[in-house]
Order: sequence, then C-alpha cells, then structure tokens
Amino acid sequence: MNRKNYHISIKAVIVKKDKVLVFKKIKNNMEVYDFPGGRIDEGETIEKGLTREFKEELGIENFKIGDLVNAFEWFYYGKKEASLMLLCFKVEADISNIKLSKEHTDLDWISRENLGKIPKTKINEGLIQTIEKVLN
Repeated sequence: MNRKNYHISIKAVIVKKDKVLVFKKIKNNMEVYDFPGGRIDEGETIEKGLTREFKEELGIENFKIGDLVNAFEWFYYGKKEASLMLLCFKVEADISNIKLSKEHTDLDWISRENLGKIPKTKINEGLIQTIEKVLN
C-alpha cells in the first residue's frame, strides 16, 4: 500500500460584511494570497495551533472557531516528505487592531467581485473555492 503523508494547516476564514480577509506574502519571489493560519505542530489541537498562529501573524488572542468551510490539498507545497492539507474554518475575531507579522507584506479584503480579478498565479484554487463558499 502506498500511503501519502500530510502536514496539516489550519486556516481562518474571517468574513466582514461581504469580504474575506487575506494576507499577501512573497513565496518563490512572487506575491501570493493566503488566509491567516498555518501548520499544526505535533501534539497541538486545532484551537491551540490557531491560537499560536493568530498571536504570531495578527497579534490577536481572542477569537471563536466556527464551522469547517473547506478542506483541500496544496499541490505545490514543495516538501518531498509530505503534502499539505488545509482545513479552513470560519472564525469570528476582533480584527480592529491587527499587527501584521514580518512574513506577510500586506492584507486585503476580497469581495466576490474582486476575486475574479486576482491572477490565478497569485491565489490557490482551494482558497478561491473557500471564498466563493463563504460569500454565497
């Protein structure tokens, strides 16, 4: 049997009115879009992993995890030993005082109308599907 190993990443889908929060970051010398969150460390629960990531990326400690919105594999993860499986949860958080981490260059609020204007090279298809689901 040929088994595939996965790293698990928890992502937060934060909706404000009719827009979803995304980060911009540089990956492989190119600007790409991503949701807040990151890989779960060994032994971490979803909540503990997201709490750690929120502190690191946003400077936020208080939030509420909602429903699982989408799960997908990031095909161009770049790790030989494993693929990356992303679990995207709807999250409620006070984002009025975000302190952006050094790993991100900017943040943006994406509406359904603006989603089609983002070049496909800058945003993963799974993120597009997730945004479409929460903005229906």
